[in-house]
Amino acid sequence: MFKFKRLSPALFLGLSVGVRLFAQDGAGDVMNTVELKPHVVTASPFVTDVDELVVPASELAGGELDRRAVSNLGATLDGEPGVHSTYFGPGAGRPVIRGFDGDRVRILNQGTDSHDVSQTSPDHAVSIEPLFADDIEVVRGPASLLYGNAAIGGVVNVISKEMPRERALRSFSGEFEASYGSVADEKVGGIALQGGRGDFAWSFGYLERSSGDIEIPGFAESIYQMEAKEHEHEDEEEEHDEDHEEHEEEDAALGVLENSFVDTRSGYLGMTWFGDAGSLGFSYSKYETDYGVPGHSHAHEHEEHDDEHHEEDEHDDEDHGEEGVAVDLDQTRFALRGELISPIDLFESVELDFSYGDYRHAEIEGDVVGTVFDRDGYELRLTAVHSPIRDFNGAFGLKVKDESFSAVGEEAFIPSNDTSQYGLFAVERLNRDWGAWEFGGRIENVDVDPVGSSISGKSFTTGNASAGLVRKMGEGAVFASNLTYAERAPNASELFAFGPHIGTQSFEIGDSSLGVESSVNLDLSYRLTAGRLTGEFTVFYSDFSDYIYMRFLDHESVGELYGELDTDDLNVFKATPADAQFYGFEIDLRYHIIDGVDRAMHVDLLVDQTRATNERFDTNMPRIPTRRIGGRYEYTIGPWLMGFEGRYTEAASHLAPNELPTDSYFLWGADLQYRIQTTDTMTIDLFAIGSNLGDDEARPHTSYLKDLAPMPGRSVKLGVRTRF
Repeated sequence: MFKFKRLSPALFLGLSVGVRLFAQDGAGDVMNTVELKPHVVTASPFVTDVDELVVPASELAGGELDRRAVSNLGATLDGEPGVHSTYFGPGAGRPVIRGFDGDRVRILNQGTDSHDVSQTSPDHAVSIEPLFADDIEVVRGPASLLYGNAAIGGVVNVISKEMPRERALRSFSGEFEASYGSVADEKVGGIALQGGRGDFAWSFGYLERSSGDIEIPGFAESIYQMEAKEHEHEDEEEEHDEDHEEHEEEDAALGVLENSFVDTRSGYLGMTWFGDAGSLGFSYSKYETDYGVPGHSHAHEHEEHDDEHHEEDEHDDEDHGEEGVAVDLDQTRFALRGELISPIDLFESVELDFSYGDYRHAEIEGDVVGTVFDRDGYELRLTAVHSPIRDFNGAFGLKVKDESFSAVGEEAFIPSNDTSQYGLFAVERLNRDWGAWEFGGRIENVDVDPVGSSISGKSFTTGNASAGLVRKMGEGAVFASNLTYAERAPNASELFAFGPHIGTQSFEIGDSSLGVESSVNLDLSYRLTAGRLTGEFTVFYSDFSDYIYMRFLDHESVGELYGELDTDDLNVFKATPADAQFYGFEIDLRYHIIDGVDRAMHVDLLVDQTRATNERFDTNMPRIPTRRIGGRYEYTIGPWLMGFEGRYTEAASHLAPNELPTDSYFLWGADLQYRIQTTDTMTIDLFAIGSNLGDDEARPHTSYLKDLAPMPGRSVKLGVRTRF
């Protein structure tokens, strides 16, 4: 498979990319310009103003995206209202929305699937480069009406610069950025170019990232993990106590999170043809990354220690010296996007989105390949927006998705399988002077068929329906509500998993008798759209029936259900249906102190919280984010921009069975930027970004790895960004 050749290290020392496509300024024959019409958010095919949406949604773009884009998508979005990260070290992090992750949050690249395996395990990376994003759109809450089963918790859509979405303003333009991060000796570099003439536009980009193990404030293992290990071994024979203490001292990493390196190469080439009646775009992208999985080898070390319990000391020393686990990921992706403007009187537009992905990653222990994951498949979406019918606007469409998945090796806990999905949806909006009503429905079929196995396949039909309201509340205020009924089919892991899953240090067992999970969901939002104070306050509630989660089984339960089962001393979890409730709130406000042309000042406030309970067993759901309170002050005057921010995350007090506590933490940072205008079309930005300046130990409760890998310590990033 094609590999990017490494460019000169001197050329890319300390580089990172953050290109923005130049928007049209009205020059030229604007009336005949036809664009691939972007929407403000992914939440609607025909509503372009975020304030008029019935669902809560947000967008990360512009300078804020430049400042927050890092090596993985979860960490980039962590800090958006209601959004956290699974955090499995710098190399892997998937967004968590209101406590939902995995196969309940759809990750899209320009409207179609990202075609990776990040939903199967938190140690699998999302194959999207955040630094190549123009903007990232987030829908909080059920979006299954438009995007199907895996969007029951929300959607993240990365609008990348891979494919031009409008005619080129100039024949050649671009951006080049250089930065260096102190916390992991991080050097990131890349370039993004675009241009074109007449009806043709093109884009090209390339990026490299290299970073070592990250620095951390204290020990890699949390105090609760250390206490749990001590308690686990307190009944061992006395002659082995001293040996155990020696191994604990060896394992207790201080100051550095071992095996947390990242090495990434990514690039793309895209082109689009525009005409009076529509447009057609094509893109090719390549994403390669090698990254360490911190904490991944702990389960192996523990197992080896038990297996070698009665052998010679030199064997123990040799085992504990072996290398950790790394992931070698390689993906090729093709995308096609076309739009027809008013092809017939009935339609305003018809849009086709198609993508094909060929994905492979190998998990490597030392020099030995442990498990190889392969996934290839395609997704096709066709969306038609009909012409207004009196006061009605609406759209309908279909989705076809087909993929093959295989895992070969010691961690192949999911059997190889083929999954296909077919869905139809329709949504209508009735506009009124005071606001609008919106309602819609979707039906979808999901087939999951194991390959090369005697296990029978499963077929499910799911339905979704929604009814929403947007009402103007005087000048500069809007009230929105959305009531949905959503269903989700179980995935291959929940149905057929059986075996050790070292990524989450568990032995997972599926249940082929699982049925469709369903939920009734309500979102209520109050938005301030004008004046000095703008923002949104949202409360949400979801009531699930047959919610599928991984239930912890103690040794006695395992014995009763499965007899003598070799679980490699891992905790055993079984896919189990239960009634569950998720509820909480989000506050996202901005107070505009000064809002001028050459001078601006504002203060932001973010508060969010999610609670989730298992009604069947009267317990808490695992890895639910705790209350978070954050603020940012930003001041711009002339060429200078400066910002100060802080975020407090409360301790976890509502713990699930077998879940260790998580302490509170406070992260604060600062950033400074100075802009040099060299010519009318060229600028140079010099910037410095400081993160976790208090060097506080931070362990997100949403992370499987929270007790083995804290977030990075104090970090300073210095860089220069040139636009031309």
